[in-house]
Amino acid sequence: MGLLYSLKIKKTRGRINLPVSDVANPSINPKCLHTRRVSDTFTLFCTLLFLLFVNAALAQESLLDKTITIPKQHTTLYNALNLISDKSGCLFIYDSQVVESDKRVKLVAENQSLRSVLDNILGDPEIAYKVIGQHILIYRVKKENLNVSLPRPSAVTHDTIKNIIVRGHIFDSENKSAVPFASIGIVEENIGTITNMDGYFTLKIPASYAGSSLVVSHIGFMSQNIPIKLLNEQKVDLFLARRVISLQEVIIRYIDPHTIIAKAMQKRAVNNNHEPVYTTSFYREGVEKNNHYISYSEAVFKIYKSSYTHNEHSDQVKLLKSRKIEDSNPKDTVFLKLKAGILSALQLDIVKCVPDFLDLSSSANYIFTYSDMVSYNSTDAYVITFIQKQGVTDPLFAGALYVDKESYAILGADFEINPAFLDKAAEDLVLKKSRRLTVTLEKISYSVSYAPYKGMYFLSHARCDIKLKTRLRHHLSSDNFNTFLELATCNIDTVNVLKFSKEEVIKPNMVFSDAQYTNDDSFWGGYNRIAPEEKVDKAISKIIGEIEKIGNNAEY
Repeated sequence: MGLLYSLKIKKTRGRINLPVSDVANPSINPKCLHTRRVSDTFTLFCTLLFLLFVNAALAQESLLDKTITIPKQHTTLYNALNLISDKSGCLFIYDSQVVESDKRVKLVAENQSLRSVLDNILGDPEIAYKVIGQHILIYRVKKENLNVSLPRPSAVTHDTIKNIIVRGHIFDSENKSAVPFASIGIVEENIGTITNMDGYFTLKIPASYAGSSLVVSHIGFMSQNIPIKLLNEQKVDLFLARRVISLQEVIIRYIDPHTIIAKAMQKRAVNNNHEPVYTTSFYREGVEKNNHYISYSEAVFKIYKSSYTHNEHSDQVKLLKSRKIEDSNPKDTVFLKLKAGILSALQLDIVKCVPDFLDLSSSANYIFTYSDMVSYNSTDAYVITFIQKQGVTDPLFAGALYVDKESYAILGADFEINPAFLDKAAEDLVLKKSRRLTVTLEKISYSVSYAPYKGMYFLSHARCDIKLKTRLRHHLSSDNFNTFLELATCNIDTVNVLKFSKEEVIKPNMVFSDAQYTNDDSFWGGYNRIAPEEKVDKAISKIIGEIEKIGNNAEY
């Protein structure tokens, strides 16, 4: 088992063709001819523009005028919208705090238009909706716009608007629980981010992509494509439907998990990069003591990512921006730091840094089982579970591996160190400064996912979480620590990729939270990042004076 994570614990501190007869007639004034050309060109332009608007309006009207029938019932607005969606084929987008999705409504739809049904169940003059394609955005109208039937979208210009801000939550439509680590972005442009543990995301998109669509995806769910125009300046809740693999899609035969893993490793030569790339990646790490954050650091890195055939030590990390908060008490008897968190994040690229459960030469230590088939970015994926064999006493891994059914690309993995042998893992992963300190590991878990770009798969997201307890000798009470590190790829560049100079590179095995910072109020600028969890956000707001950054005027 590789050292994927280390801890440091110490005490304290238009040319239009005119008719030939007109052009050949010498009695026509050339100025008049020019005027006619301009006039005809303008007329054609206006006609085309009008037709575009008419077609768009007709498309919207046809959806809203579609008649549906649903049995009369009293239910929540959330369920009512889901029933309407199933009957009409539309998809609703809204903020549940604005729309009050839990309120009870009377749903009546007896061969009525979709427009009429929506007006009845929404029943609020301040709530309006607009349509783009099959999507219907429900939103609250500002008071000064109540006399306007639909809001006029502001013109997007490169001079005045650099970015479109999209934010919201991703939920499981089945039970309305948050979906962490869901991917949101413009796939073809490789612009995106990941939801946090609360299912929340915020994404900055260049205004030039206002006409594009966002793709929302997660393992086991149906992906959604949503027009960005609907999301601009709107905080929304997006509900992902679980994808059930039908029996027709599964051939009833024995599937050998060893064969799938062998093919996945062999297909790396096709599915993963041979040439180095630059990735702009968001990194963060944090330490929580007794449900209170004592350390939290964030950064944007530009990473020289070498070929999958090279290990993590051939990768380089250049710091662009960073900040941190610290809220440790001088009276604290135990303080915990992450050692080599950046290096650990790089090592979680399991395609490059092959863990033993993917190493066929050591697979004899594991029991592999084909357990399921799930949806991953709307494609079918094998789920291979693994656990160490009885009699093997080393602290190995247990978890699930996701492999694309068609390409055999490694799509991701969720795994942990076998809980039965965490005490042995502590000897390698925890560095203590005092013999008086007892450290008990409770859980070490990892999550890794890959995303396609230009026909190949790249590391999209990696996270490690550690839970442990510490107790000083002769003390009855113990301290609970939760610590994590996370790396998310926000952009990939394949042009003119060269290694960084030695002066630009930071050491990935450094204790990142010990780095020095200088204050900068305008911190993130146009960079994308993972939104902090709610409790982290509160911690940042309380200690705003200590939020700092390094890498002034950095560009990527």
